[in-house]
Amino acid sequence: MKRFSLITFILVFFHFSCSHDDEITVEEHQLEIAKWHQKQMESLKSENGWLNLAGLYWLEEGDNTFGSGNGMDFKIEGDQFPEKIGVFTLESGKVYFEPIVSGIQKNANELDSKTLIFDPENGLAENLQLGSLKWVIIKRSDAYGVRLRDLEAKEVTSFAGVEQFPVDLKWRIIADFVPYIPIKEIPITNVIGQTTPNPSPGYLEFQVKGQTFRIDAIASDEDEELFLIFADETSGGETYGGGRYMYVSRPDKSGKVILDFNKAYNPPCVYTPHATCPLPPRQNMLSVAIEAGHKNFGDH
Repeated sequence: MKRFSLITFILVFFHFSCSHDDEITVEEHQLEIAKWHQKQMESLKSENGWLNLAGLYWLEEGDNTFGSGNGMDFKIEGDQFPEKIGVFTLESGKVYFEPIVSGIQKNANELDSKTLIFDPENGLAENLQLGSLKWVIIKRSDAYGVRLRDLEAKEVTSFAGVEQFPVDLKWRIIADFVPYIPIKEIPITNVIGQTTPNPSPGYLEFQVKGQTFRIDAIASDEDEELFLIFADETSGGETYGGGRYMYVSRPDKSGKVILDFNKAYNPPCVYTPHATCPLPPRQNMLSVAIEAGHKNFGDH
């Protein structure tokens, strides 16, 4: 399976594809979007969803202390957590963890000594857990971070869903796929300022209100799909200022793609400050209001 370094951690949570069947009734479309939306909400609340993120800490070379106490390099908010939990050590691209308290679990076994937990060259990325806390190391460009989750976070228990625009079949558009030959590299910048080249096999060309627009597509984890990052004239108002995301199926034999904006969804940064979301490239900022899909959430 092909991997896409910048957006792999995000794509797994929102992998719901569309059909290339052009014929669909209003009732069938309403049901399709309702099922898609429900899966989105379940994904957000899941153990690996975005709502339970409690921290993102960037490692410095050497030792990095971790706990709720004052003086910790990585301080967890909440006096229900131990003051000193352990020490992360970054050494030449590898990360070790040494526990200070008992009860830290790795693969259902208690961790009792300094252990290698992250080695990207050998595909190692261990999840560790202490009570409701769960953490794993992530790598973004040349930076290494600790992604912390609290499985009992109030953001999960109080979540009541995301508002949508009214579902409307007019936003299910048949687009033309125009390939780049050879595949084009386009720079994508994330919210922490890192820019990475990403493979674009082509762009989607479509019409809204008599005007023609284009969106550069990005190769996704799955060969059957393309990933879209776009902004429009609702961005920063009814929708998130950093744009929205979509999946579409790859083109059929005639080069057509179903572009259903009713399936436009929010980046993780809408739900947590502890994510590193890719932002829309300039050419994917549309001068039209796409009044379909998910609206903004919270104070973002």
